[in-house]
Amino acid sequence: MQIGTNVKAVKDIGGGLTQSVPAGAKGTVVGRRFDGRLDVAFTLAGLLGGTRSVTATVAAADVATL
Repeated sequence: MQIGTNVKAVKDIGGGLTQSVPAGAKGTVVGRRFDGRLDVAFTLAGLLGGTRSVTATVAAADVATL
């Protein structure tokens, strides 16, 4: 996938010591690592309303293009 590609999470991502991203969350690829993983900026519902952005490093199989 190229930088700028719009994607959605196909499963829950993260948790524990990292920010969690629920399945179905939409995001944009913002970077690519040498091992093939992607840096994706997801837009999620805010804790007190509004939205928030979470950047997560994911395997290409964890997201699908829109």
